[in-house]
Amino acid sequence: MAEAHPVTFQRILAARKTKPDRLIIVVDPRRTLTARQADLHLSVAPGGDIALLNALGRIILERGYCDRPFIDNHTKGYAEYADFLRCQNMNDLCRVAGVSPSILAQAADHIGRAQAWLSFYCMGLNQSTVGVWKNNSLINLHLLTGQIGRIGAGPFSLTGQPNAMGGREAGLLSHQLP
Repeated sequence: MAEAHPVTFQRILAARKTKPDRLIIVVDPRRTLTARQADLHLSVAPGGDIALLNALGRIILERGYCDRPFIDNHTKGYAEYADFLRCQNMNDLCRVAGVSPSILAQAADHIGRAQAWLSFYCMGLNQSTVGVWKNNSLINLHLLTGQIGRIGAGPFSLTGQPNAMGGREAGLLSHQLP
């Protein structure tokens, strides 16, 4: 994000200066410039995204960070999802994710206690043979915590090219602008 979307990343860093309780958690196998600015860096193993997200979901569920009123009013399939998470072996999830249980617990606590949390994700989730599953896993975390459809919360896809990103945000491509 720091390299490919520097304006957005600078806004995040500026927001953290005005509100120091805002944390940056980076999930990336590499120690990038973005990761070096993180309060918590989860160096996920390649291919470990879904395991990591399911492990976070299970910890959030076990620690009671779920937003039950939101879940009851805005989701379907919660019981099945909760059962699925409970059936997952945490040691296996951590091994596949390549992240220690203690780091995952820290991340889950930050996410679960957050008044609002926003996730930015790049092509690592989208351009995968199981991209739909990866995106669903991330969206499920937001639904589990009631952090979607409200100010300062939700999953946000950063596209590969900032100009294309701007075009999508404006609703037009550059040759269509007045």
